[in-house]
Amino acid sequence: MRDPYDILGVPRGATEEQINAAYREKARALQDSGAGDGQLEELNSAYDAVIMQRASAGGRYTYAGAYSGNDYADIREKIRANRLEDAQVLLDGIPDARRDAEWYYLKGTVQQKRGWLEEAASNFARAAQMDPDNKTYRAASDQVNQTRSGGYRTERRSNGDSGCSARNICSGLLCADCCCECMGGDLVPCC
Repeated sequence: MRDPYDILGVPRGATEEQINAAYREKARALQDSGAGDGQLEELNSAYDAVIMQRASAGGRYTYAGAYSGNDYADIREKIRANRLEDAQVLLDGIPDARRDAEWYYLKGTVQQKRGWLEEAASNFARAAQMDPDNKTYRAASDQVNQTRSGGYRTERRSNGDSGCSARNICSGLLCADCCCECMGGDLVPCC
């Protein structure tokens, strides 16, 4: 691989903001030009290499510096592109003190896409708890909980009848036969 700084078009002493801005600009340009996946993959690899190199060199570089408030555009883009490991690394790089409801929602989204429903449910619930007015967080929490329970709605009957007894089947069949006869047909010829 070529020098990742050359691919990004930034000097080695570039700031976090410069690196992120250069990455976004080049990624948009590649997408707008319809460049092949190979060029975009090379850009993504270069960006990841620079970020990892800085993280391992000083241990102080975190992705949190690239985010102001609720601007999680890079992470959302990685999730949309199904680059879940990259999104996970970005999320984990944000210090605990800066993790807001959006962070928990995105973390839950990554976990849900990986099939880790218990963890996803926990993070969606935390996001909904932190921002109870956000309908997206609540809907995500409800949806993952429905998926975890099998997605089936169970109907409870007061008489203890499960709804699938011989009596109910026969009653349904007789009712269907009556309807058919009213319309000129005959569902059960012997009745």
